[in-house]
Amino acid sequence: MGIEMTDIEAFILNEFIPAKPLDSNLEVDFTLRKQPKSEKCGQRRCGDILKFPFAQTSSTLTAASIKHSQVLVEADKATETKRVVELTLESDDFDYEPGDTIGVLPSNAPAVVEQLLNRLGLIDQADTICQIKLALKCAKKSAKIPAHIPDSTCPREIFTHCLALNGVLQKQFLSALASYTSDAKERGFLACLSSKQATAHYNSLILEQGLRFPDILELCASCQPPLAFLVEHLPRLLPRPYSIANSPLESGTQELRIIYSVLSPKAGVTTSMLEAKCQRQEQSAKVFIYPRLTNTFRYTEKDLCSNQILIAVGTGLAPFLGFLAHKEHHQKQQPAKGQTWLYVGAKTPQAVLKRNKLLAWQQSSVLQRLRMCHSRGESPSYVQQLLEEDAEELVKLLLKPDTVLYICADGAKISTSIASGLCLCLQKVLHLDETEATRQLKELREQGKYREDLWL
Repeated sequence: MGIEMTDIEAFILNEFIPAKPLDSNLEVDFTLRKQPKSEKCGQRRCGDILKFPFAQTSSTLTAASIKHSQVLVEADKATETKRVVELTLESDDFDYEPGDTIGVLPSNAPAVVEQLLNRLGLIDQADTICQIKLALKCAKKSAKIPAHIPDSTCPREIFTHCLALNGVLQKQFLSALASYTSDAKERGFLACLSSKQATAHYNSLILEQGLRFPDILELCASCQPPLAFLVEHLPRLLPRPYSIANSPLESGTQELRIIYSVLSPKAGVTTSMLEAKCQRQEQSAKVFIYPRLTNTFRYTEKDLCSNQILIAVGTGLAPFLGFLAHKEHHQKQQPAKGQTWLYVGAKTPQAVLKRNKLLAWQQSSVLQRLRMCHSRGESPSYVQQLLEEDAEELVKLLLKPDTVLYICADGAKISTSIASGLCLCLQKVLHLDETEATRQLKELREQGKYREDLWL
Protein backbone atom coordinates (compact mmCIF):
# COMPACT_ATOMS: atom_id res chain seq x y z
CA MET A 1 0.00 0.00 0.00
CA GLY A 2 1.46 3.33 -1.09
CA ILE A 3 0.00 5.71 1.53
CA GLU A 4 -0.61 5.76 5.28
CA MET A 5 -3.86 6.57 7.07
CA THR A 6 -2.43 9.89 8.23
CA ASP A 7 -1.78 10.92 4.61
CA ILE A 8 -5.29 10.67 3.20
CA GLU A 9 -6.13 14.31 3.96
CA ALA A 10 -3.46 15.35 1.45
CA PHE A 11 -5.54 13.71 -1.30
CA ILE A 12 -8.72 15.65 -0.55
CA LEU A 13 -9.20 18.63 -2.86
CA ASN A 14 -10.89 21.85 -1.76
CA GLU A 15 -13.46 21.53 -4.52
CA PHE A 16 -14.66 18.37 -6.25
CA ILE A 17 -17.83 16.65 -7.47
CA PRO A 18 -18.04 12.95 -6.50
CA ALA A 19 -18.94 10.39 -9.14
CA LYS A 20 -22.49 9.10 -9.14
CA PRO A 21 -22.46 6.24 -6.61
CA LEU A 22 -23.51 2.71 -7.54
CA ASP A 23 -26.98 1.65 -6.44
CA SER A 24 -27.67 -1.21 -4.05
CA ASN A 25 -30.29 -3.62 -5.39
CA LEU A 26 -29.71 -6.81 -3.39
CA GLU A 27 -30.25 -8.05 0.14
CA VAL A 28 -29.00 -11.00 2.17
CA ASP A 29 -31.45 -13.41 3.80
CA PHE A 30 -29.95 -15.34 6.73
CA THR A 31 -33.21 -17.15 7.60
CA LEU A 32 -32.38 -20.32 5.63
CA ARG A 33 -32.04 -23.31 7.95
CA LYS A 34 -29.80 -25.67 6.01
CA GLN A 35 -27.80 -25.96 2.86
CA PRO A 36 -28.16 -28.87 0.41
CA LYS A 37 -25.25 -31.29 0.77
CA SER A 38 -22.67 -30.98 -1.98
CA GLU A 39 -19.01 -31.78 -2.44
CA LYS A 40 -18.73 -28.75 -4.68
CA CYS A 41 -18.15 -25.22 -3.46
CA GLY A 42 -18.32 -21.68 -4.76
CA GLN A 43 -18.77 -21.19 -8.49
CA ARG A 44 -18.74 -24.95 -9.07
CA ARG A 45 -22.20 -25.06 -7.44
CA CYS A 46 -23.74 -22.56 -9.84
CA GLY A 47 -24.67 -25.12 -12.49
CA ASP A 48 -24.84 -24.74 -16.27
CA ILE A 49 -26.09 -21.16 -16.04
CA LEU A 50 -22.53 -20.03 -15.22
CA LYS A 51 -20.13 -19.90 -18.16
CA PHE A 52 -16.35 -19.88 -17.83
CA PRO A 53 -14.32 -17.55 -20.08
CA PHE A 54 -13.22 -19.11 -23.40
CA ALA A 55 -14.28 -22.59 -22.26
CA GLN A 56 -14.82 -25.21 -24.94
CA THR A 57 -18.54 -25.80 -25.50
CA SER A 58 -18.62 -29.32 -24.10
CA SER A 59 -16.01 -28.78 -21.38
CA THR A 60 -16.62 -29.06 -17.66
CA LEU A 61 -14.43 -28.34 -14.68
CA THR A 62 -12.05 -31.20 -13.98
CA ALA A 63 -10.31 -31.94 -10.69
CA ALA A 64 -6.56 -32.24 -11.29
CA SER A 65 -4.16 -33.55 -8.66
CA ILE A 66 -0.87 -31.75 -8.09
CA LYS A 67 1.65 -34.49 -8.82
CA HIS A 68 4.88 -32.54 -8.62
CA SER A 69 6.29 -29.01 -8.43
CA GLN A 70 9.77 -27.88 -9.41
CA VAL A 71 11.46 -24.50 -9.09
CA LEU A 72 12.92 -23.67 -12.51
CA VAL A 73 14.27 -20.22 -11.64
CA GLU A 74 15.15 -18.82 -8.23
CA ALA A 75 14.17 -15.25 -7.38
CA ASP A 76 16.98 -12.70 -7.54
CA LYS A 77 16.30 -9.22 -6.20
CA ALA A 78 19.46 -7.75 -7.73
CA THR A 79 18.36 -8.59 -11.29
CA GLU A 80 14.60 -8.32 -10.58
CA THR A 81 14.22 -11.97 -11.55
CA LYS A 82 11.00 -13.64 -10.44
CA ARG A 83 10.83 -17.13 -8.98
CA VAL A 84 9.46 -19.53 -11.61
CA VAL A 85 7.76 -22.84 -10.82
CA GLU A 86 6.72 -25.75 -13.04
CA LEU A 87 3.64 -27.60 -11.82
CA THR A 88 2.76 -31.11 -12.99
CA LEU A 89 -0.96 -31.86 -12.87
CA GLU A 90 -2.65 -35.23 -13.22
CA SER A 91 -6.28 -35.65 -14.27
CA ASP A 92 -8.58 -37.96 -16.16
CA ASP A 93 -8.05 -38.11 -19.89
CA PHE A 94 -7.50 -34.50 -21.01
CA ASP A 95 -7.33 -34.07 -24.77
CA TYR A 96 -4.83 -31.37 -25.76
CA GLU A 97 -2.12 -30.39 -28.20
CA PRO A 98 1.03 -28.30 -27.54
CA GLY A 99 0.09 -24.62 -27.46
CA ASP A 100 -3.36 -25.19 -25.95
CA THR A 101 -4.32 -23.42 -22.73
CA ILE A 102 -6.30 -24.29 -19.62
CA GLY A 103 -8.25 -22.16 -17.17
CA VAL A 104 -7.43 -22.66 -13.47
CA LEU A 105 -10.18 -21.80 -10.99
CA PRO A 106 -8.69 -19.71 -8.16
CA SER A 107 -9.71 -19.05 -4.57
CA ASN A 108 -8.78 -16.22 -2.22
CA ALA A 109 -6.38 -17.06 0.60
CA PRO A 110 -8.10 -18.22 3.85
CA ALA A 111 -6.15 -15.65 5.92
CA VAL A 112 -7.26 -12.81 3.61
CA VAL A 113 -10.88 -13.95 3.81
CA GLU A 114 -10.76 -14.32 7.59
CA GLN A 115 -9.35 -10.81 7.94
CA LEU A 116 -12.07 -9.42 5.67
CA LEU A 117 -14.86 -11.20 7.58
CA ASN A 118 -13.51 -9.74 10.83
CA ARG A 119 -13.15 -6.28 9.34
CA LEU A 120 -16.73 -6.23 8.00
CA GLY A 121 -18.23 -7.56 11.23
CA LEU A 122 -19.30 -10.82 9.58
CA ILE A 123 -17.13 -13.27 11.51
CA ASP A 124 -20.02 -14.55 13.66
CA GLN A 125 -22.07 -15.20 10.51
CA ALA A 126 -19.15 -16.39 8.38
CA ASP A 127 -20.53 -19.92 7.99
CA THR A 128 -24.22 -19.13 8.41
CA ILE A 129 -26.29 -20.22 5.43
CA CYS A 130 -27.80 -17.30 3.51
CA GLN A 131 -29.42 -16.45 0.21
CA ILE A 132 -28.86 -13.41 -2.00
CA LYS A 133 -32.16 -11.87 -3.12
CA LEU A 134 -33.37 -8.85 -5.04
CA ALA A 135 -34.29 -6.07 -2.64
CA LEU A 136 -37.98 -5.23 -2.32
CA LYS A 137 -37.26 -1.72 -3.54
CA CYS A 138 -34.77 -2.17 -6.36
CA ALA A 139 -33.21 1.05 -7.60
CA LYS A 140 -32.59 -0.63 -10.93
CA LYS A 141 -35.31 -2.57 -12.77
CA SER A 142 -32.73 -4.65 -14.67
CA ALA A 143 -30.94 -5.74 -11.47
CA LYS A 144 -30.04 -9.43 -11.30
CA ILE A 145 -28.47 -11.77 -8.80
CA PRO A 146 -24.92 -12.48 -10.08
CA ALA A 147 -24.72 -15.88 -11.78
CA HIS A 148 -21.46 -16.67 -9.97
CA ILE A 149 -23.14 -16.70 -6.53
CA PRO A 150 -24.69 -20.07 -5.49
CA ASP A 151 -28.39 -20.13 -4.66
CA SER A 152 -27.66 -20.87 -1.00
CA THR A 153 -24.28 -19.91 0.36
CA CYS A 154 -22.47 -18.23 3.26
CA PRO A 155 -20.21 -15.17 3.60
CA ARG A 156 -17.03 -17.27 3.80
CA GLU A 157 -17.86 -19.13 0.59
CA ILE A 158 -18.71 -15.87 -1.21
CA PHE A 159 -15.42 -14.19 -0.30
CA THR A 160 -13.30 -17.32 -0.82
CA HIS A 161 -14.60 -18.61 -4.14
CA CYS A 162 -16.83 -16.04 -5.83
CA LEU A 163 -15.58 -12.44 -5.56
CA ALA A 164 -12.37 -10.83 -6.81
CA LEU A 165 -10.99 -8.76 -3.95
CA ASN A 166 -8.07 -7.27 -5.88
CA GLY A 167 -9.74 -5.88 -8.97
CA VAL A 168 -9.23 -2.29 -10.14
CA LEU A 169 -11.66 -0.07 -8.19
CA GLN A 170 -14.03 1.95 -10.34
CA LYS A 171 -14.85 5.55 -9.42
CA GLN A 172 -18.56 4.86 -8.91
CA PHE A 173 -17.66 2.05 -6.51
CA LEU A 174 -15.42 4.41 -4.51
CA SER A 175 -18.21 6.99 -4.41
CA ALA A 176 -20.60 4.36 -3.03
CA LEU A 177 -18.03 3.29 -0.43
CA ALA A 178 -17.94 6.90 0.78
CA SER A 179 -21.64 6.64 1.65
CA TYR A 180 -20.85 3.65 3.91
CA THR A 181 -18.08 5.58 5.72
CA SER A 182 -18.81 7.47 8.96
CA ASP A 183 -15.53 9.36 9.51
CA ALA A 184 -15.64 12.72 7.71
CA LYS A 185 -11.99 12.70 6.61
CA GLU A 186 -12.18 9.11 5.28
CA ARG A 187 -15.50 9.82 3.57
CA GLY A 188 -14.01 12.92 1.93
CA PHE A 189 -10.99 10.93 0.74
CA LEU A 190 -13.14 8.28 -0.98
CA ALA A 191 -15.59 10.80 -2.45
CA CYS A 192 -12.77 12.98 -3.79
CA LEU A 193 -10.92 9.97 -5.24
CA SER A 194 -14.07 9.19 -7.25
CA SER A 195 -14.25 12.67 -8.77
CA LYS A 196 -13.14 13.88 -12.17
CA GLN A 197 -11.16 16.67 -10.50
CA ALA A 198 -8.97 14.10 -8.65
CA THR A 199 -8.11 12.05 -11.72
CA ALA A 200 -4.38 12.52 -11.07
CA HIS A 201 -4.77 11.09 -7.55
CA TYR A 202 -6.90 8.20 -8.86
CA ASN A 203 -4.32 7.36 -11.53
CA SER A 204 -1.50 7.46 -8.99
CA LEU A 205 -3.14 5.51 -6.16
CA ILE A 206 -5.40 3.07 -8.01
CA LEU A 207 -3.80 2.51 -11.40
CA GLU A 208 -0.10 2.95 -10.61
CA GLN A 209 0.34 2.03 -6.93
CA GLY A 210 -2.38 -0.63 -7.09
CA LEU A 211 -4.59 0.38 -4.15
CA ARG A 212 -7.26 -2.32 -3.88
CA PHE A 213 -10.42 -2.97 -1.84
CA PRO A 214 -8.62 -4.53 1.19
CA ASP A 215 -6.23 -1.54 1.19
CA ILE A 216 -9.18 0.87 1.21
CA LEU A 217 -10.66 -0.91 4.23
CA GLU A 218 -7.30 -0.63 6.00
CA LEU A 219 -6.99 3.08 5.19
CA CYS A 220 -10.59 3.93 6.03
CA ALA A 221 -11.40 2.21 9.31
CA SER A 222 -14.98 3.52 9.43
CA CYS A 223 -15.87 2.23 5.95
CA GLN A 224 -18.42 -0.57 6.46
CA PRO A 225 -20.04 -1.65 3.18
CA PRO A 226 -22.80 -4.29 3.53
CA LEU A 227 -22.35 -7.80 2.14
CA ALA A 228 -25.20 -7.37 -0.37
CA PHE A 229 -23.52 -4.32 -1.92
CA LEU A 230 -20.18 -6.16 -2.29
CA VAL A 231 -21.87 -9.21 -3.84
CA GLU A 232 -23.49 -6.94 -6.42
CA HIS A 233 -20.53 -4.75 -7.30
CA LEU A 234 -17.23 -6.55 -6.63
CA PRO A 235 -16.22 -8.37 -9.83
CA ARG A 236 -16.36 -12.12 -10.28
CA LEU A 237 -13.28 -14.14 -9.33
CA LEU A 238 -12.24 -15.34 -12.78
CA PRO A 239 -10.15 -18.36 -13.81
CA ARG A 240 -6.52 -17.69 -14.72
CA PRO A 241 -5.31 -18.97 -18.12
CA TYR A 242 -2.07 -20.96 -18.40
CA SER A 243 -0.30 -22.38 -21.44
CA ILE A 244 0.31 -26.12 -21.37
CA ALA A 245 4.10 -26.56 -21.27
CA ASN A 246 4.48 -30.17 -22.39
CA SER A 247 3.46 -32.62 -25.11
CA PRO A 248 0.82 -35.33 -24.61
CA LEU A 249 3.36 -37.71 -26.17
CA GLU A 250 5.67 -37.33 -23.15
CA SER A 251 3.48 -39.01 -20.53
CA GLY A 252 0.00 -39.38 -21.99
CA THR A 253 -3.01 -37.09 -21.88
CA GLN A 254 -3.52 -37.71 -18.16
CA GLU A 255 -0.59 -35.46 -17.30
CA LEU A 256 0.06 -31.83 -18.16
CA ARG A 257 2.42 -29.13 -16.95
CA ILE A 258 2.00 -25.41 -16.43
CA ILE A 259 4.57 -22.76 -15.52
CA TYR A 260 3.98 -19.71 -13.35
CA SER A 261 6.11 -16.90 -11.94
CA VAL A 262 5.81 -15.46 -8.44
CA LEU A 263 5.68 -11.69 -8.13
CA SER A 264 7.07 -10.72 -4.73
CA PRO A 265 5.77 -9.38 -2.41
CA LYS A 266 2.29 -9.21 -4.01
CA ALA A 267 1.65 -12.52 -5.72
CA GLY A 268 -1.54 -12.90 -7.74
CA VAL A 269 -4.56 -14.73 -6.35
CA THR A 270 -4.12 -17.89 -8.45
CA THR A 271 -0.35 -17.94 -7.94
CA SER A 272 -0.81 -17.62 -4.16
CA MET A 273 -3.30 -20.49 -4.20
CA LEU A 274 -0.97 -22.75 -6.20
CA GLU A 275 1.97 -21.87 -3.97
CA ALA A 276 -0.03 -22.70 -0.83
CA LYS A 277 -1.15 -26.06 -2.22
CA CYS A 278 2.42 -26.97 -3.21
CA GLN A 279 3.87 -25.97 0.16
CA ARG A 280 1.42 -28.19 2.02
CA GLN A 281 2.89 -31.17 0.14
CA GLU A 282 -0.40 -33.00 0.36
CA GLN A 283 -0.95 -35.98 -1.91
CA SER A 284 -4.62 -35.02 -2.23
CA ALA A 285 -4.05 -31.37 -3.21
CA LYS A 286 -6.22 -30.56 -6.22
CA VAL A 287 -7.00 -27.68 -8.53
CA PHE A 288 -9.98 -27.32 -10.85
CA ILE A 289 -9.23 -26.78 -14.52
CA TYR A 290 -10.97 -26.70 -17.90
CA PRO A 291 -9.75 -26.69 -21.52
CA ARG A 292 -9.99 -23.30 -23.19
CA LEU A 293 -10.97 -22.79 -26.81
CA THR A 294 -8.21 -23.75 -29.22
CA ASN A 295 -6.84 -21.51 -31.95
CA THR A 296 -4.01 -21.59 -34.46
CA PHE A 297 -1.36 -21.13 -31.77
CA ARG A 298 -0.56 -24.85 -31.50
CA TYR A 299 1.86 -27.44 -32.83
CA THR A 300 0.48 -30.70 -34.25
CA GLU A 301 1.74 -33.59 -36.35
CA LYS A 302 0.99 -31.76 -39.60
CA ASP A 303 3.46 -29.02 -38.58
CA LEU A 304 6.40 -31.45 -38.74
CA CYS A 305 6.91 -30.71 -42.42
CA SER A 306 6.72 -26.92 -42.02
CA ASN A 307 9.12 -24.34 -40.56
CA GLN A 308 8.62 -22.51 -37.26
CA ILE A 309 10.22 -19.33 -35.95
CA LEU A 310 9.54 -19.20 -32.21
CA ILE A 311 10.06 -16.00 -30.22
CA ALA A 312 9.62 -15.99 -26.44
CA VAL A 313 10.42 -13.76 -23.48
CA GLY A 314 10.47 -15.00 -19.86
CA THR A 315 7.72 -17.50 -19.06
CA GLY A 316 6.47 -16.97 -22.61
CA LEU A 317 8.75 -19.91 -23.40
CA ALA A 318 6.22 -22.29 -21.74
CA PRO A 319 4.14 -23.31 -24.80
CA PHE A 320 7.26 -23.72 -26.92
CA LEU A 321 8.60 -26.33 -24.48
CA GLY A 322 5.55 -28.34 -25.49
CA PHE A 323 6.14 -27.64 -29.20
CA LEU A 324 9.73 -28.87 -29.02
CA ALA A 325 8.97 -31.95 -26.89
CA HIS A 326 6.26 -32.89 -29.40
CA LYS A 327 8.66 -32.53 -32.30
CA GLU A 328 11.32 -34.56 -30.47
CA HIS A 329 8.94 -37.49 -29.91
CA HIS A 330 7.70 -37.45 -33.50
CA GLN A 331 11.27 -37.23 -34.76
CA LYS A 332 12.06 -40.55 -33.11
CA GLN A 333 9.58 -42.18 -35.49
CA GLN A 334 10.53 -40.24 -38.61
CA PRO A 335 12.83 -37.25 -39.21
CA ALA A 336 11.04 -33.91 -39.30
CA LYS A 337 11.55 -32.04 -42.56
CA GLY A 338 10.84 -28.55 -41.24
CA GLN A 339 13.26 -26.20 -39.51
CA THR A 340 12.64 -24.75 -36.06
CA TRP A 341 14.36 -21.58 -34.87
CA LEU A 342 14.00 -20.33 -31.30
CA TYR A 343 14.76 -16.84 -29.98
CA VAL A 344 14.62 -16.51 -26.18
CA GLY A 345 14.86 -13.44 -23.99
CA ALA A 346 15.43 -13.58 -20.22
CA LYS A 347 16.97 -11.36 -17.57
CA THR A 348 20.00 -13.61 -16.98
CA PRO A 349 21.33 -16.95 -18.32
CA GLN A 350 20.04 -18.59 -15.12
CA ALA A 351 16.53 -17.23 -15.82
CA VAL A 352 16.17 -19.08 -19.14
CA LEU A 353 13.62 -21.84 -18.54
CA LYS A 354 15.15 -25.31 -18.98
CA ARG A 355 18.25 -23.90 -20.61
CA ASN A 356 20.08 -27.24 -20.62
CA LYS A 357 17.12 -28.92 -22.32
CA LEU A 358 17.11 -26.23 -25.00
CA LEU A 359 20.82 -26.82 -25.64
CA ALA A 360 20.19 -30.56 -25.83
CA TRP A 361 17.44 -29.99 -28.40
CA GLN A 362 19.87 -27.92 -30.42
CA GLN A 363 22.44 -30.73 -30.29
CA SER A 364 19.88 -33.33 -31.40
CA SER A 365 18.62 -31.13 -34.27
CA VAL A 366 15.16 -30.64 -32.82
CA LEU A 367 16.23 -26.99 -32.97
CA GLN A 368 18.11 -25.81 -36.05
CA ARG A 369 18.88 -22.44 -34.46
CA LEU A 370 18.86 -21.30 -30.82
CA ARG A 371 19.53 -17.67 -29.93
CA MET A 372 19.41 -16.40 -26.34
CA CYS A 373 19.81 -12.91 -24.92
CA HIS A 374 19.79 -11.36 -21.44
CA SER A 375 18.51 -7.93 -20.40
CA ARG A 376 20.61 -7.66 -17.22
CA GLY A 377 24.39 -7.54 -16.83
CA GLU A 378 27.27 -5.56 -18.31
CA SER A 379 26.06 -5.88 -21.92
CA PRO A 380 22.27 -6.17 -21.90
CA SER A 381 20.62 -7.29 -25.13
CA TYR A 382 17.08 -7.94 -26.28
CA VAL A 383 15.27 -10.31 -28.64
CA GLN A 384 14.68 -7.67 -31.29
CA GLN A 385 18.45 -7.14 -31.52
CA LEU A 386 18.95 -10.86 -32.24
CA LEU A 387 16.30 -10.69 -34.95
CA GLU A 388 18.06 -7.75 -36.59
CA GLU A 389 21.42 -9.57 -36.45
CA ASP A 390 19.84 -12.52 -38.31
CA ALA A 391 17.78 -10.32 -40.62
CA GLU A 392 18.89 -11.76 -44.00
CA GLU A 393 18.38 -15.43 -43.11
CA LEU A 394 15.37 -14.71 -40.90
CA VAL A 395 13.39 -12.89 -43.61
CA LYS A 396 14.33 -15.55 -46.16
CA LEU A 397 12.91 -18.27 -43.90
CA LEU A 398 9.89 -16.20 -42.84
CA LEU A 399 8.76 -15.59 -46.42
CA LYS A 400 8.77 -19.28 -47.34
CA PRO A 401 5.18 -20.52 -47.89
CA ASP A 402 5.48 -23.22 -45.21
CA THR A 403 6.93 -21.01 -42.42
CA VAL A 404 4.91 -19.81 -39.43
CA LEU A 405 6.18 -17.31 -36.86
CA TYR A 406 4.97 -17.65 -33.25
CA ILE A 407 5.37 -15.01 -30.53
CA CYS A 408 4.58 -15.55 -26.85
CA ALA A 409 5.23 -12.47 -24.74
CA ASP A 410 3.84 -9.51 -22.82
CA GLY A 411 1.11 -8.06 -25.04
CA ALA A 412 1.49 -4.56 -23.66
CA LYS A 413 5.16 -3.78 -24.32
CA ILE A 414 7.49 -6.58 -25.32
CA SER A 415 5.45 -7.89 -28.27
CA THR A 416 5.33 -4.34 -29.67
CA SER A 417 9.13 -4.14 -29.48
CA ILE A 418 9.42 -7.52 -31.21
CA ALA A 419 7.06 -6.39 -33.99
CA SER A 420 9.18 -3.24 -34.41
CA GLY A 421 12.30 -5.41 -34.68
CA LEU A 422 10.67 -7.58 -37.35
CA CYS A 423 9.64 -4.44 -39.24
CA LEU A 424 13.26 -3.27 -39.26
CA CYS A 425 14.33 -6.67 -40.61
CA LEU A 426 11.82 -6.41 -43.47
CA GLN A 427 12.92 -2.84 -44.20
CA LYS A 428 16.58 -3.80 -44.29
CA VAL A 429 16.31 -6.98 -46.37
CA LEU A 430 13.46 -6.07 -48.73
CA HIS A 431 14.35 -2.35 -48.98
CA LEU A 432 10.94 -1.22 -47.72
CA ASP A 433 9.97 1.91 -45.88
CA GLU A 434 8.33 1.68 -42.44
CA THR A 435 4.77 1.87 -43.81
CA GLU A 436 5.40 -0.89 -46.36
CA ALA A 437 7.07 -3.14 -43.74
CA THR A 438 4.17 -2.63 -41.33
CA ARG A 439 1.73 -3.53 -44.11
CA GLN A 440 3.72 -6.69 -44.86
CA LEU A 441 3.54 -7.78 -41.20
CA LYS A 442 -0.22 -7.17 -41.26
CA GLU A 443 -0.51 -9.38 -44.34
CA LEU A 444 1.49 -12.13 -42.61
CA ARG A 445 -0.96 -11.98 -39.70
CA GLU A 446 -3.94 -12.20 -42.06
CA GLN A 447 -2.36 -15.20 -43.82
CA GLY A 448 -1.93 -17.01 -40.49
CA LYS A 449 1.86 -16.88 -40.76
CA TYR A 450 2.27 -14.52 -37.77
CA ARG A 451 0.64 -15.95 -34.64
CA GLU A 452 0.69 -14.48 -31.15
CA ASP A 453 -0.11 -15.69 -27.64
CA LEU A 454 -0.04 -12.48 -25.63
CA TRP A 455 -0.48 -12.04 -21.87
CA LEU A 456 -0.81 -8.99 -19.69
